[in-house]
Amino acid sequence: MKKNNDDVIIKAITALVAVLIVIAAIVGIIKISGSRSSNNNDTQETITAEEDKNRNKPEDFNAPASIEPIALPDDLEATAGFEPHQLNMLTDHYALVSYDIGQDSVVYHYQTAAATTGERLSVICTKMSQNDYFASVPQKNVTTENYNNIELTYSERWLYSVPNNFKMMDDIEKGIEEGTMEIEYGNDIEEVITKNSFYWYQDGIKYEIQVRNQSLPYNNLFSIAKSIIDA
Repeated sequence: MKKNNDDVIIKAITALVAVLIVIAAIVGIIKISGSRSSNNNDTQETITAEEDKNRNKPEDFNAPASIEPIALPDDLEATAGFEPHQLNMLTDHYALVSYDIGQDSVVYHYQTAAATTGERLSVICTKMSQNDYFASVPQKNVTTENYNNIELTYSERWLYSVPNNFKMMDDIEKGIEEGTMEIEYGNDIEEVITKNSFYWYQDGIKYEIQVRNQSLPYNNLFSIAKSIIDA
């Protein structure tokens, strides 16, 4: 009888030990899982902080472009009706990525990387008379330069890009009159970005270097204009 009782006690102790082992294993798994989760969160926070750091880092305009330029268009006289000065690299930082050819116009688009966050740099060339050029260039709130007997006009504006049904506001109309704002219709949404431009007239062609949504320094932009004039 005593032997049977001992067997029961031994079985009970064995079962209890097994249960304790299972509980310990479960607790260990939970701790490991929690540790991994914490490490993953720490890594994600580090990546996000690094991305924020890079995003807010001032752009190095002397850094080489990470993309190769495409070839310049050929025989523009036959397609656009004129031959503008053109470059496939404005600087080491800006490479030609595409162009649009129309009648009496060619627009060159430049980037420093394959992906952008809305910034744009374009060179717009349009064949026109000198009178039409002067009528199209901003007259208020501008800066003028002279290079190789060519007068260049520089302007800085807030550009309101709006849908065609946009209702003009008094503040925007006043800004346009004062030469601090411009409005552009045909956009899907309303947005406000910076627009900086250099204009000049050379050999029957209006040139405009147009920078949108980025802070390209004045001297850098003027150097680009001089490079195109000398091309």
